[in-house]
This record gives sequence, C-alpha cells and structure tokens, in this order.
Amino acid sequence: MSSSSSSKSLSLTNLSLFTPLHLSFLFLHLTILVTGDLPPPYVPLDSIALDCGSSADSVGNDRNWTADINSRVAILDQDGPSTNSTENGASTSSVPYYTVRVSLSKFTYTFPVKTTGPKFVRLYFNPASYTGFNRSKASFSVTTGRYTFLSNFSGFHYTDPQGEQGGYAREFILNVEDEQKNLSITFTPSPHVADAYAFINGIEIVSMPTNLYYTAGDEPGLYDFENETALEIMYRVNVGGTEITPPNDNGMFRSWLSDVDYLTDARPSAFQFNGTIQLQYNNYTRYAAPDVLYRTARTMGIDSTVNEKYNMTWEFPVHSTFTYLVRLHFCQFIPIILQKGDLVFQIYIANQTAERNADIISWADGYGVPIYKDYVVMMDARGNEGIQNLSIALHPIQSAKTFDAMLNGAEIFKLSKSDNLAGPNPDAYPDSPASNTPSATSTKPKHSRRRTVAIIGALLSSQFYFS
Repeated sequence: MSSSSSSKSLSLTNLSLFTPLHLSFLFLHLTILVTGDLPPPYVPLDSIALDCGSSADSVGNDRNWTADINSRVAILDQDGPSTNSTENGASTSSVPYYTVRVSLSKFTYTFPVKTTGPKFVRLYFNPASYTGFNRSKASFSVTTGRYTFLSNFSGFHYTDPQGEQGGYAREFILNVEDEQKNLSITFTPSPHVADAYAFINGIEIVSMPTNLYYTAGDEPGLYDFENETALEIMYRVNVGGTEITPPNDNGMFRSWLSDVDYLTDARPSAFQFNGTIQLQYNNYTRYAAPDVLYRTARTMGIDSTVNEKYNMTWEFPVHSTFTYLVRLHFCQFIPIILQKGDLVFQIYIANQTAERNADIISWADGYGVPIYKDYVVMMDARGNEGIQNLSIALHPIQSAKTFDAMLNGAEIFKLSKSDNLAGPNPDAYPDSPASNTPSATSTKPKHSRRRTVAIIGALLSSQFYFS
C-alpha cells in the first residue's frame, strides 16, 4: 500500500535514489562492538534539578531536587519581587510541581555548569491556581541567550486544548558555548497582557554525550545541523513496550512514553520482546536509548493477507512551518530473523517515502545490534492550521522469512528556526481550580485500544491475546 502525497516535504541529504524527495538518512555505525552485560549508564557531569519556590531540598521521582531559595546550584536575578508559593488545595502534588516561583516581573536563573557542550534543559510547569494570581493572566516568554523556547506561553500544553490540568515538562536541547560556563534562563511576563505573570515549578539541566544528537567533527551524517541549532523534544516513545520513567533511562533522566496513544492503524499489531539476547552496542548507540527499548518492538502481526492491506501508522501532533528531526530506533532480535533479506519493509514519514527497502540486519551488519536512523521533515503550512499530524508508517515487502515490518522506538525533535522554537499557543486556561493529581508527562491524543497480539520470544515463544 503506498502512502499518499501531501504538502509536507522530506528534506534529508545524500541518497541519490530519492533525489526528487531530497531525502537522506543519518546512519551511524562503528565496527568496534561492545558486548557483555548491560552497558553502564551515562554519568552526566552536569546534573542539576532545581525545585523552584522551595525552601528545602526534597526528593521526587527518585531524584534529589535542590531548593531555589538560597540555592547552591543557581543564582536568581529579579527585576521585581517574586513569590514562592504552593498550589492551592493540592497537598499531594509531587516534586517539583507542589511549589512554584511566580512573578509579575522578569526574573532569571543562572546556572554555573561544569562543562560546555550540549545540555538537556527541562522546564516543569503546573498551571494551577496560585494565591494572589489570576490563573487566566499567566502569559510569558522563556529565553536563554539568543534562543526563544516559549512565547506568550500560558502553561497550556498545545496537544491538549481542553486542558488536561496538572504538571508536565517541556524539554529542550542546546549547546552551551559560554567560556564562563554559565547557562541563564529568563522568564518574562508578556508586556501586552495586563497583570501578566510568569511562573516555573522546576528546572533540570543535564549534560549528554557530545555526539548524541549533534553531529560532531568529521562524523558521518546526513542532515548536518550544527551546534547553533536548538531542539525541542516533542515525542519520545518506546514502541511495543511500556513507559520508561526517568530513573530507568540510561543516566540522562529521559522519559519514554508507550506508543499506544499514538498508534492510529494496527489491525492487529504484535508486541515483540526478547529478554535474553546479548545486545551489541557501538560507540554511537551505547547511550542512544535504554537497553529495554531495544528488547521490545511492535510488528504488524502474523497474517500476511491483513498486512498487505494497510500501513502500520503512528501520528504525532506538531506545529506547522517548523523542521523536525525524526529518529527511528531499531534492533533485530526476533529468533527466526537472522540474515539480510529475512525482513524488509518500507518506511513513510509525513506521507513521503523515507525508505524503499528497510533491512535492519543489513543496516546494523548483525543480529542483536541496536541502531538508529535519522530523517528530517519540513512540515509546511497547510491553510490556517497551526498544528498538524506528523505520521510514521511502515508497510511490508515480501521477504525471505516473513511479510512484516518492525520498529523499536521513535523520537521527534523540533529544530529552531531563526533561533526560535516557540509555536502557537492554545487559549488560556479559565481561572478555575486545578486537578490534585498532576502528571509529569505531556498530554497525548487518545485513540481506542485495538486488539493486539503479544509475542514474547527468545529461544522459546509464547503468545498472549487480549483486547
């Protein structure tokens, strides 16, 4: 089944076969493999968790959070008075969502970091009702250096215009180049909104391997965005597996959601799991994703007649007019798929052909070898739609062993445009009480649960059917 065309354009480099689509991929592979036990987690040199508005250090989600009052890790500079407050009527809110730094004036946190280089910046927001502030007046920008992360931001998360009230994080990546090794983040109330205020509940700064997302030096790559590009993590999903919480990431406190809420076409699909295979990492994939992500996957199922008639598809709401990096994670661990040509399939991204003959073992040059491939897609404006769906779809090709397709994980990043990452915002919240049970994850589109086959396989396989 082919994928229909659209106004979106796929724009990666290199791959002459797809020159009309200006398509290319980033495939990183080293011949030196790392074998043995589970690779040790990455140890970030900078690992800061600031509990804004708090006067005492605390623990949340198995992480130590430092109070921002008389903080040891951040300097607070304010144009006017700010308030440290707690959410009204929410005594059970988790760290860092229970306390907040809120102000009618601009304020800046400066973090002295230990190293230059790429950092995760996670901003935690709980758009609750706070004493002395009209909830409908929350409107502000968030900037760091020349980059604008958010603009006219109200605390609403754009994927849920009805307002799933509670806490969530917005996650960014930028490169710290300041020789003084300072990272400053500024919160500025919107000047065109009367009595506008800015707020923040928590901030994380975490360093990462230099080549995790940025292409460094003479490393092979297709889409050569440089260190001057900032990114926003829009989605990070564990395909075919359960949610991976920050403590269970491999050292960088990333969240990986289950793919179920984004899966829009699977009739049925099959969960794959291999808990005994000894995965072989290379220097690029060692920290790309947690080990468990490469041990789980989703395939189309065992019925080739059904598989022929559809594309297994996920859809993710994103802002129009921005360019996105789509990273797909693969690891072939199904016991009967051992050689090149045993499983081959097509990949479509944003309704454009990304791969005509995807062969995981051929790409990885081996069985049980985690890899990832990167694609870049420009989501062109479509009428007045500020938000549209970015789709990832797989379709099988008749192969030596099966007629199927497979995916282990996916990440989607928005790339800065003229140093800007801010997209359109939904309408402001009504001034009403918030939920007592905030969630740390972003809100997600809801879809009905489909009949699924779970195939758990290593040397032996079992099947579980459920609705």
